[in-house]
Amino acid sequence: MKISKKVWFDAIGVGLFTLVYSLIMGGLSLWMGSAAFIAVSYFFGAGFPKDKLWNILISFALGIVWGLIAFRLLQIPSIAPLWPSAVMFGLMTFIVLFLQGTIMKFTIVPAWLIAWGTTMLIITNITVHNWSLFVVQLYGSMLLGIFVIGYASDLFNWVMFRFFPDQSTQPTETTVEDEQD
Repeated sequence: MKISKKVWFDAIGVGLFTLVYSLIMGGLSLWMGSAAFIAVSYFFGAGFPKDKLWNILISFALGIVWGLIAFRLLQIPSIAPLWPSAVMFGLMTFIVLFLQGTIMKFTIVPAWLIAWGTTMLIITNITVHNWSLFVVQLYGSMLLGIFVIGYASDLFNWVMFRFFPDQSTQPTETTVEDEQD
């Protein structure tokens, strides 16, 4: 089995910068590494859309806000049971899609929903003592995931292809005789 350079460079780059991210995460005492992996996984899964970066980052921020709103609503005793909470989640999802389809066309629904789900997953499993710090750490982890793992591995890939170009992507030389045919 022949393994392409792209597979090697992608695997090495993402692995290397996941290690770098882990060191940064540990050094800054960020405990939400999963948020970084979820964010960068979405970014890779969406095809690494650099032209939509700001849309994705805004959508992630909105998803965090949406998660905080949902969590707060779930603290209301009449909303916490199954049926009322299901209705609440349905309405909130409706609002996300409605906003994206009308006045907030710049948002990206999957990124918004992923950040919402990530926020809910984390805050329903831990006790948050400082909400401001929590939001900064969560969003910071998502940003670090995209930039340290995503963009750095993309840059690594670009550098490696500069040093070890793929034979099939190199331009072929044409001669005068070829151009006349």
